[in-house]
Amino acid sequence: MKLSKLYSNNDAVFKPIYFNEGFNVIYGKVNRPKDINKDSHNLGKTLLISLIDFMLLKGLAKGHFLYDNKSKFRNMEFYLEILMNSGKYLTIKRSVERNSKISIKSHSEKHQNFTMLDDADWDESMIPIKKAVKKVDSCLFLDAIKPWNYRNGVSYFLRTQSDYLDEFQISKYSKGKHVEWKPYLAKILGFDDKLLQKKYEFDETIEKRKEYKAEFEKRLATKADEYDKLKGAIEVKQSELKEDSEQLDKFDFYENELKINVELAEKIESEISELNDNLYNVNYEIGQIQQSLSNKVNFNFSEIEELYKEVKIYFKDELSKSYEELVAFNNSLYEERHKFLKDRLQELQEEKEKIVPRLKELNQQREDYLKILRGEDTFSKFKSLQKHTVRREAELIRLQTELDSLNSAAVIQKEIEEYQNEQKKLINKIDDLRKKGNPTYSAIRLSFNKIINEVLNLPALLSTRLNDEGNLEFEANIVKDEETGLITSQGKGTSYRKFLCAAFDLAVLKTYHDKSFFRFVYHDGMLEGLDNRKKIIFLALVRRFCEEFGLQYILTVIQSDLPRDVSDNVIPFESGEIIRQLHDEGDTGRLFNMPSF
Repeated sequence: MKLSKLYSNNDAVFKPIYFNEGFNVIYGKVNRPKDINKDSHNLGKTLLISLIDFMLLKGLAKGHFLYDNKSKFRNMEFYLEILMNSGKYLTIKRSVERNSKISIKSHSEKHQNFTMLDDADWDESMIPIKKAVKKVDSCLFLDAIKPWNYRNGVSYFLRTQSDYLDEFQISKYSKGKHVEWKPYLAKILGFDDKLLQKKYEFDETIEKRKEYKAEFEKRLATKADEYDKLKGAIEVKQSELKEDSEQLDKFDFYENELKINVELAEKIESEISELNDNLYNVNYEIGQIQQSLSNKVNFNFSEIEELYKEVKIYFKDELSKSYEELVAFNNSLYEERHKFLKDRLQELQEEKEKIVPRLKELNQQREDYLKILRGEDTFSKFKSLQKHTVRREAELIRLQTELDSLNSAAVIQKEIEEYQNEQKKLINKIDDLRKKGNPTYSAIRLSFNKIINEVLNLPALLSTRLNDEGNLEFEANIVKDEETGLITSQGKGTSYRKFLCAAFDLAVLKTYHDKSFFRFVYHDGMLEGLDNRKKIIFLALVRRFCEEFGLQYILTVIQSDLPRDVSDNVIPFESGEIIRQLHDEGDTGRLFNMPSF
C-alpha cells in the first residue's frame, strides 16, 4: 500500500499532489528571510498529514483543522488515490460537508481525475464511514495484520511531531487503553496478539467483578470475617425459638418473661439510648451544614483590590501573585469546601434514614414487651408472646438472609480467584512466548540495530518485558556496551528519540516488504533539530531502503533544516523528489491557497 495522488474538486484552493513511489519531500522554502512577519512553520506541511489521515477515513472531530474550519472548506471534496499491493489502484472520495458519506472506486490506471465522475460510476457511492472502512480494508487486503484492519496500524506510518515521544505508543493512543494498541503491536512483532487480548479481557472481567463485590458488600450489615459469628447467632436464635415454642404450647410464660426482662433492659433500652444520641448529633451536624451552605462567599472584591493596589506600591517586586490569581484561589477554596459539605450532608441524611426506622421498630418492641410484663390476662399474654415469637422468627430469617448474602459474596470471591488463576496461566504463556522469541521479532530487532548503528554509530536494542500487572511492555534504547547491554540515557533525548522512532518504522517496513503490508511512511519534520552529519547519513539510508525494499518515504522539511556539506553549502534534493514546494510569499505558497487559519 502506497499513496499515489491527492487532489480536490478545486485546484485553485488545493493543487494536486503526485506521490513518487520512492522518496518524497514536502519542502517549505523561505523566500523572504528578512521579513519578520513571515514564518516557514505556518505553511501547511503538518496539515497535509492530517488531510491524508482524513482521506484514509479517520473520524472527523473537534481539533482537526477541517472540523474547526468547516466554513472555509464547506464546498471542498478531496480524493486520495492509493496504489494497492495487488498493483491496482483505489480512489477514495470524501467531502468536508458530508464527511460521513464515502465513495470508493478501484481502477487499473494511475493518476486519474474523478472529480466529474457520476455517483453511479463509483463502485460504492456515498456509503457510511464504517461500511467504507470495511470496504477499503477488503480492497487493500493487508493480510499480514489480519484480523486487524488498516486503521489500527496506519497511524504508525503517519508520524506527526507529537508521535516522536514514544516508538510504540503514538499520540493517537496516549489517552486510550493499552488493549487498543498493544495486542496489535505484538502482532506486528510476531507475537500471539490473541493471548494479549484475552489477558486484557480477563483484567477487565476481574476488575468488574471486584467492583461488583465491593458494591455488594456495602449493602451487607455483616462483614465477611464475621461469618462464623453470624452463624453462631443464628444457632442461638433457633434454640430460643424452639424453647419459646415449647413453653407457649404448655402456657408456661415465666421463662419467656425473664428473657424479655433481660432483652428489654440490656439490649433494647441500650440501643434506643445510643440511637437517640446518634440522631441528635446527626441532626445537629445537618443543621450546621445547611446553614453553611446557605451562606454566600464573603469576599469583598473592591476592598481587597484596593488593598492589593496599595500594598503593591510598597512591595512591587516581592509580590508574585496577581489580583486575579488571588480571586481565583479564593473561589477555588470556596468551591472545594462547598463540594465537601454537600457530600457530607448526603452521608448524614443517609445515616438518618437508617436511624429513624430502627428507632420506631425498637420503640414498638419496647411497648410490646411492657404489655407482656404488665399484663395479667393469660390469653392476652399468650397472644403477645406469640407476636414476640413471630418477631424472633423474622429476625432469624433476616440473619439467615444475611448469611446467604455472605455466601454469595464468597461465591463472587471464588469466581474472582478462578479468573485470577486463568489470568496467571495467560501471563505465563505470554512470558514463555516472549522469552522464546520469533523470527519476525528477531528480524525487526536486527534491522533496528543496524539502522541506528549506521546513522548514530551506536548499537541499539529493542526489547520486551512483563510489567507488574503481567502485561507486555516494549522498549527501545541505545546501549553502551553490546556485551553487557548497559542502557544509556542518550535515547531519552529528543533527537535520539526521533531516530529511534524512525528506525523502528523502517525496520518494520523492511521486514514486511515482501508481504501484503503498508509500504509507506510519512515523517513530519524528521530532520528538525538533528545534527547535520546525521541528516546526511539518514537520508542516504532512506533512499537506499526505498530502492532496495520498494518503500515509499514522505518527508516534510523547511529550508533551515536542510543538510549541508563541509563547506556549509545546502545539499539540495534530487530532481523530482520534491512533490510540493511551499513558500512564505502570500497565500499561493501555502498548502491551501488561502489566508492562514
